[in-house]
Amino acid sequence: MIVDRRVSSIESSFKMESMPFDAECRQRVRNVLTKKVSATDAISELNKKYRVSKKQVEGSRV
Repeated sequence: MIVDRRVSSIESSFKMESMPFDAECRQRVRNVLTKKVSATDAISELNKKYRVSKKQVEGSRV
């Protein structure tokens, strides 16, 4: 139940920022929250999916 509330809260935050949050995103967040996958691995998967280069990732760290 707590996981569902957290997923819902994250989804609401995405919607407030006009960012897409589909079923795949929902499942990825659920997996991170239930420790089936680390946050680092989930971010890495997203970077590959959206073809974010290492240079872009390193440049975004402030």
